[in-house]
Amino acid sequence: MTDTVPERTGSAKPAGTVTAPASAMVPDQATPPDQAVASSGAGATPPGDGGPAVSPRAGRPAPLGRAFWALLAAMFVANLGSGITVVAFPWLTSELTRDPLAIAAVAVAAELPWLLFSLPSGVWVDRYDHRRLISTTHIGRALVVGLLAVAVFTDVTALWMVYLVAFAIGTLTVLNENASQTILPRVVRPSQLNRANSNLLLADTTGGVFLGPAVGGWLLLVSVTLPFALDAALFLLAAGLIVLVKVRTRRPAVVAPAAADGVEANPPPTAASPTDPPTDAASGPDAASGPGATAVPPTEPLTVRGTLRADMAVGLRYFWGHRVLRQLGIFLGLLNLASSIIVGTQVLFAQEVLGLNPGQYGLLFAVGAIGAAAGAGLAPMLEERFGPRRVLLLTLAGNSAVGLSIGFTSSAIVVGVALSVGAALAVIWNVVTISYRQRIVPEHMLGRVNSIYRLLSWGPLALGSLIGGVVVKAAIPLLGREGGLRAPLFLSAALAAVLTGYALLKLRDGIWSNDRGEVYADAPEDEEDDVTVDERSRAATDDPVEPAFGGSGGATRPVLKSLVGVNVLVAVVALVWVAVTEGLTPDGAIWDGISPLHLAGEMNGEAVDSGQVWRLVTTMFLHYGLAHLLANMVQLVLAGRRLEPILGAARFLQLFLLSGLGASVATYLFAHDALTAGASGAVFGTFSGLLVVCLRLRRRPVLPIGLIVFGVVTTFAIPGMAVAAHVAGLLVGAVVAMGFALPTGERRERTQRAVPLGVLVVLVVVATVAVIMG
Repeated sequence: MTDTVPERTGSAKPAGTVTAPASAMVPDQATPPDQAVASSGAGATPPGDGGPAVSPRAGRPAPLGRAFWALLAAMFVANLGSGITVVAFPWLTSELTRDPLAIAAVAVAAELPWLLFSLPSGVWVDRYDHRRLISTTHIGRALVVGLLAVAVFTDVTALWMVYLVAFAIGTLTVLNENASQTILPRVVRPSQLNRANSNLLLADTTGGVFLGPAVGGWLLLVSVTLPFALDAALFLLAAGLIVLVKVRTRRPAVVAPAAADGVEANPPPTAASPTDPPTDAASGPDAASGPGATAVPPTEPLTVRGTLRADMAVGLRYFWGHRVLRQLGIFLGLLNLASSIIVGTQVLFAQEVLGLNPGQYGLLFAVGAIGAAAGAGLAPMLEERFGPRRVLLLTLAGNSAVGLSIGFTSSAIVVGVALSVGAALAVIWNVVTISYRQRIVPEHMLGRVNSIYRLLSWGPLALGSLIGGVVVKAAIPLLGREGGLRAPLFLSAALAAVLTGYALLKLRDGIWSNDRGEVYADAPEDEEDDVTVDERSRAATDDPVEPAFGGSGGATRPVLKSLVGVNVLVAVVALVWVAVTEGLTPDGAIWDGISPLHLAGEMNGEAVDSGQVWRLVTTMFLHYGLAHLLANMVQLVLAGRRLEPILGAARFLQLFLLSGLGASVATYLFAHDALTAGASGAVFGTFSGLLVVCLRLRRRPVLPIGLIVFGVVTTFAIPGMAVAAHVAGLLVGAVVAMGFALPTGERRERTQRAVPLGVLVVLVVVATVAVIMG
């Protein structure tokens, strides 16, 4: 972002935004637990839907197919509606009561179905058509939320109604989440799993964590009814989109006759039976042996029995016999318990500690979601580079740090940044662990295994919310109202720290292994992919490094690395300068950081009038504090790591600098008296440039569209943003990219050289005329 400082006084702190607190995002749950959200997954592309999938060439992953993008669209729409009501539910409850325990009970009601219905939902998902289950649950949630909207509009709402609606939505969400994850192996190939999950979580984040809560907060300023009414309409739209999802035929499972009089028709499986689940040293004599050995799932289909109880028992035995899944499920349940302790009373923290209104409370999610979007984009790359063990340990340690950061601050801006980091960590966890589970579990068992996994991992959410409410109520007499509202944050951080230590010392098998070859060692053979595990991982994570439009490549991304390095170096020098000459507080380093470098190089219209024209360029390498720097560099990396390999280093640098210059000229013209700095104008140019390139190459433009939408909304929603700079950066970047991408034929190279030169000439002429006229 580019911060604008219209008037500098005192500490010369740039104008910013106010955000609101929310719980650290719960792993394996990209949106808060009271949302009705479709989750993500991956699998195999159906023939006839976008063409048969082929093993991806090096650097060119195979397309995910039209069915996948239809599923993604349905998920985005549903999550958008759920995100709208994620702020509306607690806000409505807080208007009915100020009792922390009563408010926390809404989250408990939404999360309780995970304890009650997870196991039977797995059997239903394995038995019935996935698409029909997903669309039916969307319609059911639309009906329930619509009835609540009517009750709110007619002013007959009572607490018991809110609890009942939350419980009903939670119940339908249990089935929807399971079916949504289980259907994905029938939509994309196993080798595309990480990439598919990353895209789905990006859509989840954009709709449910970024746009939805922000829109919900704004709608609350108009009417409490509007968020619920819009949510109902969006659920209906999502149900319609599911019709467009085409999947391959499910592999039939062996069905045994139902038992008579409650007696199982099939005898308990023996050690030699193909229905046996994998075992380990803790579960039977047939355990895998040797250090770090993991249980291996059966290669033949498990028998599907005729009774609900028997089918659940088969799934339970399979799950419990798989050591790594068992450990991961129990461990994640404890981690989610720690995270959910914050959920129940977060709205009171926002209102009473940070003093936020509904719009600002919704804006919290929008600001925090920048990290979630970054996590979705970076997760496949991080897993490929560092391995799943290191990535998961990083997310665990980060959860503890996020809780402590929020607990110690009263600044909404600090909370927003902390939540952004927590959201990124949660999404990264999701991509890694969901992909692992979908890869190693046989298709006909996936619904039941998902249900058991989620029973263990999400079941504690209701207990955590209840504990949070009890902790606040018990702590208020001892610590005061504010201290009591902070207590759940410290308790959550402490529990996350303990779990981090346990994982570091005790968990070393399967996904926790240091040996990447052992991570997917027990995955079933992929009959349709004649590639190795390592090749699949690379195919799912590699970037499109082939040059286009006559570019020379640049797969090592030298310009991107150099730009990030220069910006970071300038920020460090500036902070050291301030620390040596004036003294620097942590708050100043994060949010301010005004140094002599800023005074000499930031955009200042009056200074440019006096001849300091270098400010038109130097402003894009200066940032107001580390938070400002981090936000811009994360966005630059997300766009630049894909754009530079396609355009080549020289063209990417031209696009970046021209976009930044265009932003500076626009600031001079339309915000002449403002003091601004930041690389946002140039960064926004990479967004629009990537969009043009994706459209020209007929690649899915999910990432650039997400970045543009996020950038535009935050530009107009956050006070102090340099609107002219952001808009100009988008426009200039698009023009330059079209000059690189659209020309064909003999004049291609000439046009590619002429367009950036022409843009530079136009900007220089406009700036010169403006200075002379001014």
